[in-house]
Amino acid sequence: MMTDVITRVDESIYIDASPHAVYAYCLDPRRLFDGDPKHVVESELKEEGLGTTFSLQRVAGPIEEDDDLEYVDVVPDRRIEIAMRPTMHVLRRHGAGHVTAPYSLIHVFEREGDGTQMTLKVQVHDQPLFERMMDRLEGRSPERMVHSRLARVKDAIEHPAAAA
Repeated sequence: MMTDVITRVDESIYIDASPHAVYAYCLDPRRLFDGDPKHVVESELKEEGLGTTFSLQRVAGPIEEDDDLEYVDVVPDRRIEIAMRPTMHVLRRHGAGHVTAPYSLIHVFEREGDGTQMTLKVQVHDQPLFERMMDRLEGRSPERMVHSRLARVKDAIEHPAAAA
C-alpha cells in the first residue's frame, strides 16, 4: 500500500552532551514535551522505550486537541520514532471529534564532535486536502513549536540544575 508522506518540519540542534545522554532524556515523554503548548496528560513508560504510550492535550481558542502517541521504533542512542494520532474537538464537546491524518515524530541523535546533533523530523501520512489547506493557515507555527522543543531539550540537558 502506497502512502503519501509529507515532511512538515525538519529541524536540528547541537547539544553539548553524548548521544546516549540525549537519547536517555528523550525516552521519557514527560521530559521531551515539558514546556510545550501540548502537555502530557497520561503516560505508560516502557523501560526500553519501545511501546511507551502517552497522551497529549492542547487547548487553542475554541479547539481542543487530544493526541495519542506511541514509541514505535527505538534504536538505543540513535533514534526514537513516535507515532501520533491527533483528534480535534470543539472545546468541552468530546463526541467523536475529528481524527486527523497520522503523524511521525522522528528523533535522530548523531555524534558531532564532543556532543550530539539532535534532529526532529515531523511527517504527516496520507493527509487529506482540507487538512493540507488548514496547515497553510497555521503558517510557521509547527516550525516554531519544534524549534522551541529542541531548545528546551538542549537547555534541560546542558543545564540540569536550572531545569529542576
